Amino acid sequence: MRSAAHNSETRDNVRDSGTDTLTEIGPERSNRSANSLGSTGGTAPRGISFFRRRNPANLLRLTGWRRFAGLLVPLALAGSAVLASPTASAAPNPSVSSVKKKVEKLRSEADTAAEDYVETREKLKSTKIKLKAAKKNVGKQEDRVTALKKQVGLLAAESYKRGELSTLSLLLSDDPEALLAQSGYLPSLAERQSGALNNLADAQTALLDTQKSMEKQVKTIQASQVKMKKSKETAEKKLAAAEAELSTLEAAERAAADVDPSGGASSGSGSVPTGGGGGDCASGIAAAPSSAAKAAIQFACNQRGLPYVWAADGPSSYDCSGLTMKAYAAGGVSLPHSSRMQAGYGTSISNSALQAGDLVFFGSPINHVGIYLGNGMMVHAPQTGDVVKVATVWTTPTAAVRLG
Repeated sequence: MRSAAHNSETRDNVRDSGTDTLTEIGPERSNRSANSLGSTGGTAPRGISFFRRRNPANLLRLTGWRRFAGLLVPLALAGSAVLASPTASAAPNPSVSSVKKKVEKLRSEADTAAEDYVETREKLKSTKIKLKAAKKNVGKQEDRVTALKKQVGLLAAESYKRGELSTLSLLLSDDPEALLAQSGYLPSLAERQSGALNNLADAQTALLDTQKSMEKQVKTIQASQVKMKKSKETAEKKLAAAEAELSTLEAAERAAADVDPSGGASSGSGSVPTGGGGGDCASGIAAAPSSAAKAAIQFACNQRGLPYVWAADGPSSYDCSGLTMKAYAAGGVSLPHSSRMQAGYGTSISNSALQAGDLVFFGSPINHVGIYLGNGMMVHAPQTGDVVKVATVWTTPTAAVRLG
């Protein structure tokens, strides 16, 4: 029995052995237990266990530490692998060509949003004019309805006082109005009542239509204001993104990326117009076929050097359609402040038939416009950060029109 107990405790000792058990018992308790064992021939006294049951709290602390230690090793290895990996190094600076492509895309999107803004603003102006006219008209219509109601009321009272009037009673009456009615100069009372009621109904219908039109115009104005706000925010966001892209480059690289695509030399290819004048302001004025076109070129060329500001129409800054609008206004031609809307004015012409003074449009949907000078050149307000200038027609125009 002693041997069996001893073997059992030994197995428990092997199973639970470790520094944690020794630490828990302590050196004194270990020695005392050993001495006690020796004095009893290897048997522990009753009520005393050689190996104490470990405290659960200590076990939890031990287990947690082991788990934490187990996590440290793979994390340390992973960290060293990241540090050693060549792919963990800082990303290389973007190339000038990649930044230029991004900037051109962002500015094109900004131009489209800006065009949405000015187009909506022009439509809003028109709607406000219509609403103002409707308000004035509805006042007149309300006055007419009031007068017709009064007339119907008077006729009703007259009918009540006079009773039913036959043709014979009218003939025998001393009433001059009846004699006129019999002669065909005035309608009978019943006819006048019917006519007054019809006029009142027509006037009320017209008034209701005007009121509905006003409500629709008010809703259109509200929707336009929301759209303008969103377009403005989009344009500003895209321009800020383009500026952020440019800021990643050094000064020299930025100068190479931040350029107007129309600033290079004319390609002379068939896709870009090359005829129709000399290609500069003086020769463009001389070649322009009308006084309006001459005045427009002169005005636009006089604005060279002024900054581009989207939605601006002078006198100290312009966007593309603001410049063309004011330029042709100098020649007596009225245009809206929107390149898309301007494309619907005048006479549409082919690119092969371009002459000095014609408006050339770009983008799909249209988002840019310039005044053609001839020989593949134009004067325009290019983009944010640039100025009004003479430049090449760098790509095939989407549309072209002739004014004046």
